[in-house]
Formats: sequence, C-alpha cells, structure tokens
Amino acid sequence: MFQNNKLDFYYKSNNINYSKIKLIKLLNIIKSKNIEYIMNLLGNFKTKGALLLKEIILNAYKHFSRQIESQTQNVYIKNILINKSISFKKLRAAPQGRANQIKKQFFKIILILKKWDKR
Repeated sequence: MFQNNKLDFYYKSNNINYSKIKLIKLLNIIKSKNIEYIMNLLGNFKTKGALLLKEIILNAYKHFSRQIESQTQNVYIKNILINKSISFKKLRAAPQGRANQIKKQFFKIILILKKWDKR
C-alpha cells in the first residue's frame, strides 16, 4: 500500500476516544506541513482534539528523531490515516422497562512522517 522508503516513518496510536469528523477537520489543516509549524498551530487551539493530536504528533516526532539519529529539522507529515478501532456497546435503562443501546467508538491514527531532503 505504501512505499517504504528509508526516510518514511510510520507511527500508530490506538484507541483514540474522540469524534472522527472533528479530527478530520483538524487533520485537513495540518496535513503536509512542517512539524514545528503544526506544534505552534495546535497550541493555539483549545479543543480536546487539538491537544490529542499535539501529543500524538510530538510522540511520533520523538520516536522518529531517535530512529534517524541526525538533524531532524525538515520533518513534515506526509499522510494521516484514521481507521475504526474497537467499539463498546452498553445498555442504559429507559422508562417502561425498555433499554437504549449506546455505542462508544474508538479510532486509531496512523501518521507517516517524512524527512525532506534538498536534492
């Protein structure tokens, strides 16, 4: 599915408890941008999704810099994927002896980081 180059780095975060639609709105803003620019941008948002994304991207960047062990100045997000993970189902009591089913969905985020070379 993906070309596995030396400069690509895949980071997966599981069981994100946040709305997929709200995450996609944020991801469209930050896709194909520099990591430093993204950190400054997400620091200005006060939503739960921005805080989650900032933490995930920071962890991915740390793991990427450990793997490369060189200057990681020009790192950007090549692609971001959101996939469905597990979903919990529970029953809540309703009037007249009925029950309502509540579904709680979780998602996993796959970040693909790439180091930009000036060639």
